[in-house]
Amino acid sequence: MEHCINEMNREELIELALSGSQAAESSEEAVNIYVDLAEHLLGAGHASSIGEVDLILKGMSVGGAERILDASQGGTISEAAKAIAQGLEADPEGYMVLRQIATAENACLRIKTYIAGDKMLQLPAWVQAKMSIAAADLDTIADYLLSDTEATE
Repeated sequence: MEHCINEMNREELIELALSGSQAAESSEEAVNIYVDLAEHLLGAGHASSIGEVDLILKGMSVGGAERILDASQGGTISEAAKAIAQGLEADPEGYMVLRQIATAENACLRIKTYIAGDKMLQLPAWVQAKMSIAAADLDTIADYLLSDTEATE
């Protein structure tokens, strides 16, 4: 296996990096690619942990990763953004939404723990207002996504 890793081309190294942090550790070049992609995802706010980076990378194509790597070396992400805007490359929006859902679920559990079943607990008005907006927004999103209407932006 060591011999094969030393002779990997860029595409194979990117595939290895897209397999996740543990798989990438078998090659220094793959680790460098993984780190570059992880820095992009974390810096752009698409991920907030290595687990989330791994999840996104596993769903990313080699071509998409190459565009991110090439753009980041050139100092601009515009080519990758153009490819996404033109529909040539998928934006990992599904992964972003899953990450945001996980964050919301975690926040809800922490709030439930704080309240601990005390239905008479008094909370500041701003907390009640934010909860109303968040619940309404999530309900609206779920209704839209589950409706029979065509998705448009």
